[in-house]
Amino acid sequence: MPVNFDFNDLYAFRALMEYGSFRLAAESICLSQPALSRRIEKLETALGNRLFDRTTRRVTLTLYGQNFAERSEQLLAHVETVLADISQVSKARTGLVTVATVPSAAYYFMPEIIRSFQARYPQVRIRLIDSSVGNVIEAVSSGQADFGLCFAKNLPASIEFTPLADDRYVTACRHDHPLARKTHLSWQAYFEQDYIGLDRVSGNRDAA
Repeated sequence: MPVNFDFNDLYAFRALMEYGSFRLAAESICLSQPALSRRIEKLETALGNRLFDRTTRRVTLTLYGQNFAERSEQLLAHVETVLADISQVSKARTGLVTVATVPSAAYYFMPEIIRSFQARYPQVRIRLIDSSVGNVIEAVSSGQADFGLCFAKNLPASIEFTPLADDRYVTACRHDHPLARKTHLSWQAYFEQDYIGLDRVSGNRDAA
């Protein structure tokens, strides 16, 4: 059996059933009274039965209309539930984000970033790769990580780099050390002193 009405006709039927007045029902769904009347007539024609008894004072459901009201409400409730579910699925962001980062960024920055991100996107899981600058760059280049946080120097052309912050290098020494009185230092000044250096694989060493 072909269906010659749509959901707007069912919503018009629901409004008239609830308000019992063409004027009030039309106002509730932002239609003119003639437009509402046409929708009801269209629905009655499609069903082959009268849905309402009309008087000058009140509009009431016929016996057939009462039976149809129950079934139409079930149909509308089902459709509204399906649409709500689809809307939630489209809004929800799910999946896995892999971030490669140097240890200092993992310790100082990532905890707060992860907390904030998870509050907004609770369905998204975050995986951290905590490693050296070289390994971070390799993880991003190879696709093991979606993006990385590290010190940047001599990056491959295939990687897009966005500066997030500038960090200064400073000297840490005793207050009575000869270098403590200096406001600016050259690399040569360090070479003339005993110092604790960075590991050869350190990203800080490469950046410096």
